[in-house]
Amino acid sequence: MSAGMNLEEGKLSKIELLESAPHFSFLNFGDKNVLVVYMTIEEFLPGDPLIHEGEIQDKTHFIFEGKAEVVKASAEGERVSIAKVGRGDIVGEAALQPNLIQSTVVVRALDKTKTLCLPRNAFEEMMIDTPQTAFKLLFDVIRLLRRRLNETSNKFADHVGDIIVDDSQQDEQ
Repeated sequence: MSAGMNLEEGKLSKIELLESAPHFSFLNFGDKNVLVVYMTIEEFLPGDPLIHEGEIQDKTHFIFEGKAEVVKASAEGERVSIAKVGRGDIVGEAALQPNLIQSTVVVRALDKTKTLCLPRNAFEEMMIDTPQTAFKLLFDVIRLLRRRLNETSNKFADHVGDIIVDDSQQDEQ
């Protein structure tokens, strides 16, 4: 929030973002009013990390503007881009689970990126203060994780299928 913005303006701005963001379409207006109390707006310049590899994940970022890249080290130590994320995507969702987890990836902004950020401690407060809203948010994150797992499984199956086809063609020769 900029230095000249009062609390109500900040809240209104976050509510407008929640209203326009696809992540939160499942929430009613009352839930969105609850959620904005716990969230902050964060901005990242190209190259800035949203998530650092090896650090405890303590923030969940709901991207509403810009793009970022998810990078992971391969078994050989080579940095590999495994996903590009943008408006409507969530990164750092492990921060919402009960156990502290170290990040195994780097998420770096590709261009100017803005997120609605939900810090872990704020989510824990929300679980106590307004559990219904917190559970709605968790169920949506579970839906997202299920979608990602399906996409990853499909990519893996395609990749393994390509390897099997290549091996069988070599056997024929």
